[in-house]
Amino acid sequence: MIKVLDKSVAELIAAGEVIERPASVVKELIENAIDANAKSITVEIKNGGITFLRISDNGKGIPYEQCPTAFLRHATSKVSTQQDLNSISTLGFRGEALASVAAVSRVSLLTKTAGSKLGTSYKIEGGTESEHSEAGCPDGTTITIRELFFNTPARLKFLKKDVTESNYVQSVVDKAALINPHISFRFIRDNKLVRVTPGDGELYSAIYAIYGKSFAASMIPVDYESNGISVSGYISQPLFCKSNRTFQSFYVNSRYVRSSTFVAALEEAYRNSIMTGKFPACVLNVTTDPSDVDANVHPAKTEVRFTNDRAVFSAVHHAARNGLLNDTVNDTVNDTEKPPQSEQQPEFVPLDSAKTDYVAVRPQLQPITAEFRYINPDSFKPKEKSIPNQEVLIEAKHEQIHVLGELFSTYIVCEQNDELVLIDKHAADEKIRFEQLKSELKSHSQLLLEPVKIRLDIESCEALAESAEDLLQMGLRLEADGDYIRVLAMPTVLDNSALDEVLSSVSDLLKTGKKLQIGGLSIVDKIMHKIACRSAIKAGDKSVAYDLEQLAERVLSDSRLRYCPHGRPICVRISKNELEKKFKRIV
Repeated sequence: MIKVLDKSVAELIAAGEVIERPASVVKELIENAIDANAKSITVEIKNGGITFLRISDNGKGIPYEQCPTAFLRHATSKVSTQQDLNSISTLGFRGEALASVAAVSRVSLLTKTAGSKLGTSYKIEGGTESEHSEAGCPDGTTITIRELFFNTPARLKFLKKDVTESNYVQSVVDKAALINPHISFRFIRDNKLVRVTPGDGELYSAIYAIYGKSFAASMIPVDYESNGISVSGYISQPLFCKSNRTFQSFYVNSRYVRSSTFVAALEEAYRNSIMTGKFPACVLNVTTDPSDVDANVHPAKTEVRFTNDRAVFSAVHHAARNGLLNDTVNDTVNDTEKPPQSEQQPEFVPLDSAKTDYVAVRPQLQPITAEFRYINPDSFKPKEKSIPNQEVLIEAKHEQIHVLGELFSTYIVCEQNDELVLIDKHAADEKIRFEQLKSELKSHSQLLLEPVKIRLDIESCEALAESAEDLLQMGLRLEADGDYIRVLAMPTVLDNSALDEVLSSVSDLLKTGKKLQIGGLSIVDKIMHKIACRSAIKAGDKSVAYDLEQLAERVLSDSRLRYCPHGRPICVRISKNELEKKFKRIV
């Protein structure tokens, strides 16, 4: 039997399409404030925004007589005709935000337009008006939302913990602040001011305020235009790419969007410039004719369609590629610039086994002139790495090992008895460190004289903080500090330079919902794999002769060092007979 839904039920269903959680409310109301030409926006939440959420701005405000209309569904000042939908230039346009919020919460509105003697106090609960009167207040609008989903308890049970919902809200504020550097944003979380942007109109200032000094310093400016599509913003240098895509922010006409086209275009620009498993960070705004964009795809307006996907892909790709090729942030040669072929390191460098020092052939990176007073020729010599001192697990066989050299900066070439032995130095070092971690865990953790602060996304910080006790049993002592992790202690086998990658990888595992159980379950092994892999010698790294000889001696003296934690072989042996057959010396 078909019937028309009751108005109250229909409004709750419609509200559910727009308002999924407190962060959805914040997004809609921030967009309204931006459309009202606000220059200052303050977002304040308590308990993840579930019990209390307030957004204040100094925008145009709402006239007294229009306040009730503003909370009606499909009431908007931004769209009038069908043609307007083909050229949307505002963030909001459907007229659903206030109606949806009012349907599932208790709302108080204070607003005043410039030039008015008095403002307006308006209250509405569950879609029913309870107050409409004049009141004294400053120019702009302040909306306070209390008890979100008070009349839809089923929705409440699907919300996450307060800290998680707070993180979602903070992410929304950050994304809005990044693309609106001319607006000063303030975010107050449980009575603590955690975010302030200057509102000076400089995107770099907003990036600095949100992500910190070191992140901002690693960014490359981008400014490109082609076929009526312009791309501006910042992208990360290849050396400072991240272990996930959390730090990628894309916008179309200043509207935050999720787009596989943008992701593919950006990462194609970095192809062959960054390591596998690393992802570039960015804040990119694509500006194009509004008529070429369909922003009416999704109720939350986070998805868009383009009339010409190929042109958009090309613009983003070339913008990022040009930014990389014209990077002048640092004076060092990065992965996008290759030295002349004649200066490149030869594929195979023979070593004199009687010597223990070895300087790799390297291209000259900077001229030694008077202005570089702190640089001297010794600055360009590679620093020697040392293999961790370890006891040999199995008695050495004392068979003579002759290290001939290094192939492709990846494989150690050895002669042992009547065999040619190739050793994957990364796989070998990874296996050694993995076994060391398994044997050491907490007992060989070092307390740092000064904590190391690592910037991660909010969800990663939360995942690590929740498993802090379990991670302590692995030698990692961590503390969450907003969207930073403070490392107080770590395993001796772990290098400081690998901390960022290790913590990102560990948090990615934890965010899958798995719990640590120290005592042998796979999640622990996976984390130790990550730590060992990230801190081990990398394929492509230049190594000194002494390190190669020590690593080869260790591998060929320990029968358990045959496969890395991923199951790949560490060494390959080719007998003298096999070689002689290849050269047709024997049949």
